[in-house]
Amino acid sequence: MIRFAASIAASTIVLAVLSAPAAEPLATSGGYVAKKLPLPNDVLPSCMTVRADGSLVVGSMDGNVLVATDSNGDGLLDRYDRWAGTLPHWPLGLKAEGDDLLIATRSAFLRLSDRDRDGWAERWLTLSDDWDVTKDHHDWTTGIARWPGGGWIICPVTDDVRERPLKGRHYLRGKAINVKPDGKVTIVADGLRYPTGWTTRGRDGKVFFTDNQGQQKTTCEIDQLVPGGWYGYASQADSPTGSGRPVVPPAVRIPYPWARSVNGLEFADTGGKFGPLEGQLILCEYNNRFILRASLEEVDGQTQGACYPFLENLLGPICVAFSPQGELYVGSLREPAWGGEPEQGAVFRVTDSGQRSFGIQEVKAAHDGFTLTYFTAPANAAAAIDPNRYLVRRYHHVFQGAYHSPPVDEESLHVASVTLGPDGRTVRLSLKEPLLADRIYEVRTTLPDANPSTCHYTMNRIPREERISPRSDLP
Repeated sequence: MIRFAASIAASTIVLAVLSAPAAEPLATSGGYVAKKLPLPNDVLPSCMTVRADGSLVVGSMDGNVLVATDSNGDGLLDRYDRWAGTLPHWPLGLKAEGDDLLIATRSAFLRLSDRDRDGWAERWLTLSDDWDVTKDHHDWTTGIARWPGGGWIICPVTDDVRERPLKGRHYLRGKAINVKPDGKVTIVADGLRYPTGWTTRGRDGKVFFTDNQGQQKTTCEIDQLVPGGWYGYASQADSPTGSGRPVVPPAVRIPYPWARSVNGLEFADTGGKFGPLEGQLILCEYNNRFILRASLEEVDGQTQGACYPFLENLLGPICVAFSPQGELYVGSLREPAWGGEPEQGAVFRVTDSGQRSFGIQEVKAAHDGFTLTYFTAPANAAAAIDPNRYLVRRYHHVFQGAYHSPPVDEESLHVASVTLGPDGRTVRLSLKEPLLADRIYEVRTTLPDANPSTCHYTMNRIPREERISPRSDLP
């Protein structure tokens, strides 16, 4: 259903200005540097997007939509200009669509427009409000991802914590829904829990999302959206078993110590401007105050891959967005209801310095082990092919009836051999034990100064055998 809202006078625009010191480096990894921008810390970013002109737009928990600007020309964003507000509920999805902004709030999916270009959104269009909303704090609506068949994907999250039974329009809860420009709503997949991050991969239009651990969701995860897919978490209107459908396996399972509240994610799709991590996913983790990254590959028709720690000490990451220049913005906050800390917000800018440091760039599966690619060549090639420099263990999770189900069937594996590839940055690990599907593999190197030194690989399918030409110039 599409509805128009009355225009709001531009005279209500206010500016939030706060003096702050220049941005300073906070974290580095692999040549990537995070800096906190001198923006007002009383704005709590809950979603963000970058428009085609490169301007950063932030949705805040107080229901405002703000454009970040550089007030003194020093190249650092330091002021918010209010572009729209106040939304009836705080937004959790924001996407630039031409000159307009699409916003997912608890109660509606909106298109906001500034037709007279005076810096104030005077036109509000409700694209859909087909789901129910109660006073429950958990009644979120997340998104937004462009759908290759047209329109956008959003998700009114699960209603599992509500009192039962509940009357109302709750049949869309826990569903990924496609909203077309004319307001038509179609269910694409179901069984989602709290999928707070959504993105579309530019090269093929595939949609991926994060979902959060709890009960049947035994870990936080990255999933590929499959039409008709069942993702294993029943809302009140669902069959507990998804009507007998198999659960779509996560592309990446994120280990519990690393992630208990995983949020926004974006592909580094910048035309090569984000350096060697181009094509990887960047995702937010609130509790541990850091961002992670993930690499994906397709094995026997199944998407799977690895996750890695990236940059830490970033307050509480909630949302991310890339600029046309290849800059990564990270919106972070702390909030009393999410950890009992005083309210504060921040935006960090991550750039590629080009100065590479040693660490794991990417891990891929092989038929009998793994291939590791480092950012730079190891300082000691002989040490890099020493099997004792690598530790591998595997495990998986089985729902045990509690909120958190710890790992089971943990095994330490043995590296039989290591081969250095012709580029000097790639090593091929062969294991003594055969690989098992439906397992998570922790792969770790003890080579000095590796950052990161570890990853967790989700092995949905085992690759077929391949051949790599070894280097012939080693002693």
